[in-house]
Amino acid sequence: ARRILDHSSGRSMSAADPMPTEPFQLSAILTGHEQDVRSVGPFADGQVITGSRDATVRVWKVDSESADGASATCTHTLSGHTHFVGAVGITAAGEALSGSNDKHIIIWNTEAAAPAHVLQGHTEPVTCVRVSPSSGQLFSASWDKTARVWDLGSASCVAVLKGHEAALWAVQPLGEEAASDRCLTGGGDRTIKLWAGETCERTYEGHSDVVRDLALLPGAGFLSCSNDATVRMWELGGECLRVLQASETFLYSVSVLPGGEWLTCSEDRTVRVWAGGSDDCVQSITHPATVWDCAPLPNGDIVAGCADGRAYLWTRAAGRAAPQALQAGFKDEVAAVAMPAQQVEGMVGDLDVSQLASEEALAQPGEREGQHKIVKDEGGTPMLYTWSMAKGTWEKIGEVTGSSGGTSLGKRMHGGKEYDYLFDIDINGSMLKLPFNRGDDPWWAAQQFLWNNDIDQAFLDQVANFVITNTPGNQVSSGPRNADPFTSGGSYRPAANGAGSSGANGGNADPFTSSGAYRPGAAPEGVPSCGGSSAPQDPWMRGAYTTAQGAAAAAAAAVTSAAAAAPPPSYVSFEAGKHDAALAKLLEFSTKLRDGEGPDLALDETQESGLAALVAELRKGGASAALALAPATLATFTGEGGRPGLLGWPAPYLFPALDLLRL
Repeated sequence: ARRILDHSSGRSMSAADPMPTEPFQLSAILTGHEQDVRSVGPFADGQVITGSRDATVRVWKVDSESADGASATCTHTLSGHTHFVGAVGITAAGEALSGSNDKHIIIWNTEAAAPAHVLQGHTEPVTCVRVSPSSGQLFSASWDKTARVWDLGSASCVAVLKGHEAALWAVQPLGEEAASDRCLTGGGDRTIKLWAGETCERTYEGHSDVVRDLALLPGAGFLSCSNDATVRMWELGGECLRVLQASETFLYSVSVLPGGEWLTCSEDRTVRVWAGGSDDCVQSITHPATVWDCAPLPNGDIVAGCADGRAYLWTRAAGRAAPQALQAGFKDEVAAVAMPAQQVEGMVGDLDVSQLASEEALAQPGEREGQHKIVKDEGGTPMLYTWSMAKGTWEKIGEVTGSSGGTSLGKRMHGGKEYDYLFDIDINGSMLKLPFNRGDDPWWAAQQFLWNNDIDQAFLDQVANFVITNTPGNQVSSGPRNADPFTSGGSYRPAANGAGSSGANGGNADPFTSSGAYRPGAAPEGVPSCGGSSAPQDPWMRGAYTTAQGAAAAAAAAVTSAAAAAPPPSYVSFEAGKHDAALAKLLEFSTKLRDGEGPDLALDETQESGLAALVAELRKGGASAALALAPATLATFTGEGGRPGLLGWPAPYLFPALDLLRL
């Protein structure tokens, strides 16, 4: 029989013996987020913080003294990010903090439900934020391949840790009193690094896929979990002490319970509790959807963030257990989930439906916690079950649907980053990868794909429509969540009826002009025809751009023709725009140039003041303000005395300048 270590008595017990402690039961369900709960964590006083794909952070008060078990109430909803929140934490002063795909970290004034500080510096999504218990400094990790250390008193970055070759997913300060700047990082290059300040002291190798999370193991070293489905136990000296096969799918989080047990969650919808002294699973808890994050609470309970938009509290204390009706409803919800056959094959191996046993096979007890079994119900439908050691029963997980041609688990990593979809796009016989996340704009994803792979613009409609067709049910995030990365304005989507709504209304705004969206073949009112063509014209390229089927050759010919065409007799006026956002993006890009690839291109104080004055005028008078452009401000755009202006900036930084100039 398998052995489990009983930490309270020091004795070992077989898997057939009673459980060493009470099993976790459902305590409360935290409902309020509109999309996936991607990150969770505890306050010292037992409150819970959650971050979501809906771009908000929520703070929950947990009442453990309720007559019907624990209850949780959302006391604060923190809105300020412009993209989904993938990391949350708590400062030493007890304030909430969050990191987002908008590349920013926000330190919150929790009571006021408003940002106290916005930390800028990362150039890609922020994936992890953790505070050192010894120094109070904030450590952050990002897809930009760096970790940063922040002094929260001055809200400034004090160190940048560079050395990884791919996106970072995890950072863990060691919290040592004598060396408070030491930390661990892990990421897409499959390695873990130990840092002292900005110096890498050691690199740990062993994982065969992306390292997703890190956790300190008091008195022993630390734990790491990976997309390779394993948890590794390391000593700081570099030796890997144990390798635990903790799942058959991606592992997203690892942590340590107060009693020494290990806690993991994964894409297979489970939170699992592991005996710290062995490789045995003490309990496997199945949820209605993927579990993105889990964390222990100060009282020994567990919080888990789920892809169904909810967080779940679990407890071993009978007095905090949810009412039986709520527990039964949760069980039914889990059992109602349909699972594609290919997902199930990843968990149990090859699936031959013709060889499945009937439900009578459930009379045979399982051998270990979390063991899976597939049987046919009375109607011949395959059903997946998991064995609960605590209850001594097989618990239904859900129906197995379809053939093994469904969407598989664990196959959506691209460039060390995570995506809901990874499409193969055949462009003239060359197979290219297009990554895509739920909630993203298919047109914007297609446009980035064309730019990244230097593909003719004529393919835009074809690629975008392919993405739309193959992401049924995708709802493009609205409002500030789906922001234009250049201007932080509303996302650009060609309108279904051919007419864009006003950018001032936050609708179908073109990220380059902040005005009505342009769709090929539907000219905005008042735009003149040029080059002798009577067809509707593109206001920028004068007919050079078309997306009709088979139009690549025609587009090339039109470009040649347009190059020789006379300028149009009048200008197109763009009255509405996000002036402040464009200015903020210009200043951000200027800082990046000053600190990196082009210090001679960065704006000086006079130029910054001139642009600020221009934006102030644009707010008042729309297009008429542009006619009063001062010569010095015009030179900021065009350059002067051999010094390049904004229009001479590298292409990735050029768009907010064009946005202001067109206005």
